[in-house]
Amino acid sequence: MRNNFTRDPTSASGCGQAGQNENDGRSDSRMRVGDISCVKAMRLLRLPQVMQQTGLRKTTLYELQKEGSFPMRIQVTSNSVGWIEEEVNAWIAGRVAASKPLRIR
Repeated sequence: MRNNFTRDPTSASGCGQAGQNENDGRSDSRMRVGDISCVKAMRLLRLPQVMQQTGLRKTTLYELQKEGSFPMRIQVTSNSVGWIEEEVNAWIAGRVAASKPLRIR
């Protein structure tokens, strides 16, 4: 099973409002310039933190990213990368849910 992790600014931390574009009626899901509450709620994890949270090694994390089954790192500066904590936590929760047997009621 292949998961594609894409970033939607309105869903990453549950903030932001999808608006209506006044000009053409299309939905606009971009964060507003004044909406800094989303930025405050977002936290970036560095590689050692991601390794500790997931229990995976660096090579495995990068292989899973390449396959599209782990959240992609983002470039923070020219020399550093990070992972959005919410995306890593969602991946972990998905792995836990997938490991539980399906209950039929």
